[in-house]
Amino acid sequence: MLSEEEVHSNSYAGRTGAVMDQSDLFSDDCDEINLGNEDTPPSKLRLHTSTDTEHSSPAVINSIEDHDQYIDNHINDHYAQISPLPQPTHFKVIIREFEKRGDGMNAYIVYKLETEVSGVVGYSKQQYETWRRFSDFLGLHGKIVEKYLAKGIVIPQPPEKSISALTKTKANSDPAMSREVGIQRARQLERYISRLIQHPRMRNDCDVRDFLTIESDLPKAVQTAALSSFGVKKIFKNFQVVFSKMAFHMEEGDRWFEQVQSQIDELDEALRKLYAVTETLVASRRDMATSGEQMGKALSMLAACEESTSLSRALSALTDVTENVSSAWGKQAEIDNAKFSESIYEYIMLISALKDVFGERVRAWQQWQDAQQTLARKRDQKTKIDLAAGGRNEKSDQLKAEIEETVLKMDQLEQHFGELSKAIRDEVARFDSDRKHDMKKMLIEYMESMIHTHTEMLQLWEKFEPQAHNIQV
Repeated sequence: MLSEEEVHSNSYAGRTGAVMDQSDLFSDDCDEINLGNEDTPPSKLRLHTSTDTEHSSPAVINSIEDHDQYIDNHINDHYAQISPLPQPTHFKVIIREFEKRGDGMNAYIVYKLETEVSGVVGYSKQQYETWRRFSDFLGLHGKIVEKYLAKGIVIPQPPEKSISALTKTKANSDPAMSREVGIQRARQLERYISRLIQHPRMRNDCDVRDFLTIESDLPKAVQTAALSSFGVKKIFKNFQVVFSKMAFHMEEGDRWFEQVQSQIDELDEALRKLYAVTETLVASRRDMATSGEQMGKALSMLAACEESTSLSRALSALTDVTENVSSAWGKQAEIDNAKFSESIYEYIMLISALKDVFGERVRAWQQWQDAQQTLARKRDQKTKIDLAAGGRNEKSDQLKAEIEETVLKMDQLEQHFGELSKAIRDEVARFDSDRKHDMKKMLIEYMESMIHTHTEMLQLWEKFEPQAHNIQV
């Protein structure tokens, strides 16, 4: 995604780089050190042979080349001969079934999650089956955001609650309407949980593990009632970020982050335009399917009243072809919506999550700068008091203790900013790699479906051709 253009170090990269390799002060409560956990420091997992990796890996990442070298050196781990090779892992979650429970305003849909897992620490069985309602997914998302967003982890977005889905589920007694909501949401929830377990940090998370393995109902998520308070909180949080940027603007000194954010904005704009076009395409094909059905009915009526036997027979055959073509367009519209349009929208939401991570970095920088200003202000106060009193006094001693505490806090915030910046670099690299793979898969599936649909239509029209030639004039 990035060019090989040489970039220069930022004004604070040199200072934050010195603390990048220190221990994480904001570690997870649920993380465990074990042989299969990818989050466990390598020094606690295996013996390393003596290599030049430690010398070749850049201590401070100030350029795109340094970032690529850092990624290569950390992906290619070197194991000692006595250490076992990592076991291959398999982790897949499928939602095949769903059902509506309750009546009226108490109605809701539950989804059956079928989990296949092997080689992942914390999972004692290879298969699990659990039933979860939509609010359970939102509750899990809230926990994940609380734990990982401040660490620079890109967290996929679950589908949001909507008035349309709420009405079709609770206020409508037609099973077809509830089924329509269930099918679409099942696809979206499967994408969300699959994207979640792809991340090496979250596949071993205790909340994710409980969500996929505990067969009993989970405690009700109190913050997901009505139309998702998470969306309201996010809007309020965005306002806070805007006001914060206006009050304390961050001059980006790292050209790598500046370039990446610019590319992300361009990608976001392009995907949104593509999503709008795909929505129009799906709607047009559905209209073609509806129009084909209406045309088939009209041709059928015309064939019934036609006196010429050969022409009536041809019109009847044309009716069948038209209805079959209409059915093919309807199927293609559903495929386009499920595998093309929804996939594009998923990446729009992922980009939104990536922007949230960049916002966390800005917030961490602002907290660091605020601590620096507080430290300078307290030092000025102490100097004035010392000069006015002619020496140290009780107020001066109190300010000295506050200064020491502020210095410690500032160092912690500086370390957090450095660790967050490094984590975001890793997340951007992982996002870029996944995006290329997903886009390739999506486009191939789309082209294959189009080829299959047009091949089917061609066969239908070729079958009708002899009937048209047999019309006697």
